[in-house]
Order: sequence, then structure tokens, then C-alpha cells
Amino acid sequence: MVSLAALTLALVLYSAWLWQPARQVRLHTAHLLKAVEGRRWKKVDSFIADNYSDRWNHDKEFVLRESSEVFSQFLFPMIESRPLSCSISGSTGVTRDLVMIAGGGSPVAQIVTERVNRLRQPFVFTWERASWKPWDWRLTRFDQPELDIGPGLDL
Repeated sequence: MVSLAALTLALVLYSAWLWQPARQVRLHTAHLLKAVEGRRWKKVDSFIADNYSDRWNHDKEFVLRESSEVFSQFLFPMIESRPLSCSISGSTGVTRDLVMIAGGGSPVAQIVTERVNRLRQPFVFTWERASWKPWDWRLTRFDQPELDIGPGLDL
């Protein structure tokens, strides 16, 4: 009986630790980048909110289609990120990560790699909690101040 109570308490404490909003937002950012790296587009789709928008006026459909096209140019893409900060305000979470890309491929892959790896400012991921569930976060906005992405993804 005591061991069952101790196990239950440990599970409750672990869940409370795991489901902290800042931890969830950081994990979602890492898992999103791993899904992009693995070109698992259905998984990427599940991370992005239907009302996604960014400063380049791209929507969810555009981001999924063009990301798939760009990453199809890589043989074995590798995305490394270094989290710099995470902030939570109500149901909004923002992570700032330095991101580097590696992996051979076509000339397009080489251009993308060179341009992304030259960036000095962090990538900013804005997440919104989609429901009462502590693990239910969706990406609503993405930004990188140095990137100039036009209608045709001109990096």
C-alpha cells in the first residue's frame, strides 16, 4: 500500500514537472525541429496551428508545402538548435533558439545551409496553448529577423 502511494506521488510529481508550460514549449520546439529534420510532414502539420501566420504573410499550407520542397533537396538533413530563452505569458509561449543546418544535397540545399548558418540572431517560435491540456501547444508564428523570405522562399 505504501509503495503504491509512493509510486502515485512520484507519477504526479513527474507529470507536474513535465507539464510545466515552459518545459512543454521548449519540448515542442525541439520536437518540431526533429520532425522537420526527419521530413515527417504529417507530424510537422500536427504542430502548426490552423491560424498560423508570419511576417511574410505565409499560412500553414504554404509553410508545409514549401518546407517539404526545400528539405527534399537534402540527402540527410540535420538540424541543430540551441535554446536561448523561453517565456510564457498566459496561454502564449515564445522560444528563441539558435539553429544550424547541415547535410549534403543539391545546390539549393547548399544555399539554404550557408544562409541559415550565417544568421546570428535566434529563430523565434510563438506557441499558443490549444486547449486545457497542458501538452496541447500549436505553433502560431515563426520569425527570424535576418531572414528575408519572399513569396518564393528567396532565402
